Amino acid sequence: MGTYIDDVDININIIKQFELTDYITRADKAVVDIAEELGVRDTTDIETNPVHWKIKEYAKAFLIVDVCLDKMGTNNVETADTEKYLVLYDVWHKRLKELKSEITYPMITGDVNEIRDRASIDSGWLFRG
Repeated sequence: MGTYIDDVDININIIKQFELTDYITRADKAVVDIAEELGVRDTTDIETNPVHWKIKEYAKAFLIVDVCLDKMGTNNVETADTEKYLVLYDVWHKRLKELKSEITYPMITGDVNEIRDRASIDSGWLFRG
């Protein structure tokens, strides 16, 4: 299994203050899970150089949600700390769901066309008439 996110990808101070190694491992496994859902059967088929930005963003969102869940706990005691993790959780959980719905097989395998290739094809039609 590759690494799709690193601790340097996390730029939220209240998250990056923690030891993130286990969270990164779980985020990497979440990427593998999506890849498998989309039909990728071998983890070596997941592009890691570079990782598509949406895949990396998904792993980041997964990590942030995971940390927030751990830090909020399950005792339902409201504190200022719990509130800040709840707010962060709400924002990033929404982002996590959005990203999951946008990730495609070609993004995971690195078979996505370059934007400039698509732009040049599309722009050719604009000038014909």
